[in-house]
Amino acid sequence: MRRRYDPSVDRWVPLPVADVRDLIADGRAWLSGGVALDVLLGYESRAHGDVDVSVTAEDFPDLVATLPDWLHCFAARSGLLAPLDETLDHEPLVNVWCVDSRTGSWCLQINLEAGDQRAWRYRREPSIERTWTSAISDVRGMRVVSPEVQLLWKSAAPLAKDDADRTAVAPLLDDEARDWLDAAIRTAHPESPWRNAFR
Repeated sequence: MRRRYDPSVDRWVPLPVADVRDLIADGRAWLSGGVALDVLLGYESRAHGDVDVSVTAEDFPDLVATLPDWLHCFAARSGLLAPLDETLDHEPLVNVWCVDSRTGSWCLQINLEAGDQRAWRYRREPSIERTWTSAISDVRGMRVVSPEVQLLWKSAAPLAKDDADRTAVAPLLDDEARDWLDAAIRTAHPESPWRNAFR
């Protein structure tokens, strides 16, 4: 049954990174979001309210099929939550929240992204792409979003936490990554306050 997200009762207790590593170890999903940036940094730069993984829409069914029975998935759209087998209007599925049935807490967000065998594509502007070897990094055997790709997502309407993430991970970007990110922001989000941040 669909219902509206209520932060007064819907509690987030993010899965530890080690548990997420196990969930995505055998597939094509990757760690994303602010937690992924901390993995790249090698330390926790700030507190995180959730933990994200990303996967292409094509690979999403395979990921769901491998999740443990205690993780229950809900489509999350515009503040509404519904089991995956229920239709929420005609909006495409891009965010899935997983609840730990043992505790009743939300513990994992799955983001459905665009791409094919050759390259990752930015869902908000599909003309922007990055080869998989550049879009995804290997960090001690775990697939993790590259910093420039995560910063592109954050550049659309950055909050204070996003500015903190940018400050922390910008030194990880080489010249090629900075050039790619600068061009991507100018194409996808020309009004972004980060428009000149990576020149």
